[in-house]
Amino acid sequence: MANIFNKEFTISSYDLNPKGRARLTTMANFFQEVAYHHASELGLGYHDMKSRKTTWVLSRMRIHMKRYPAWNERIKLETWPSGAERLFALRDFRVMDSKGEVIGMASTAWLILDIDTHRLIRPKEMIEQFKMIVHNEQMFEAPLDKIAVPQEARLMNQHVVVYSDLDIVGHVNNVKYMEWCIDASSSHENAEKEICQLEINFNHEALIDDRINISAYESDDGETLFLATREGDGKEIIRASLKREN
Repeated sequence: MANIFNKEFTISSYDLNPKGRARLTTMANFFQEVAYHHASELGLGYHDMKSRKTTWVLSRMRIHMKRYPAWNERIKLETWPSGAERLFALRDFRVMDSKGEVIGMASTAWLILDIDTHRLIRPKEMIEQFKMIVHNEQMFEAPLDKIAVPQEARLMNQHVVVYSDLDIVGHVNNVKYMEWCIDASSSHENAEKEICQLEINFNHEALIDDRINISAYESDDGETLFLATREGDGKEIIRASLKREN
């Protein structure tokens, strides 16, 4: 059982942005797909976890793209479990083009939730139980920490959760939150600037018909910081950071 899993993808027309390149959210979907397949090989996939009344919950994610693949370009994604830190199980990713050059990378932190009790399970318990092979390589030196958003963040958009936002477990899909932030911060002024990095903290789930207020703050160095809260109870749903190329 390999500790590094790889899968090839071809960029399709529906993966593209107006510049003819894969969207950042396309890459995020690819990361989720390879993570699912590798977890299944390790006996920790969706159906395996469900049978044990547990589930994976994505808590933090950072994506950095050096360049985005073009239409019909074939790429290879590699992923591996990269360790455990406190309650987090870590998984990293690497994107390579047909020449073997690294064009992107990502790191994720996952929580394991008991479906019945909603108690968090320490990932080391699961790693020892299933003898998961950890590959000790992480794509970023800086850890996935809590994102700080200034109080000066102002309301940019409001999104009502609809059916097409939901995933297999009836919660908003992780990539949808990224779309909300990208849409809230996109304009004619930055349309030509590709997103080189996006980092996101998933703090609480959003459900259908929820009204989500998306506030943003743009720092002096061009980084945009986001805070999304649920209207009504004010519950913090996500925090995010987005950087565009200069």
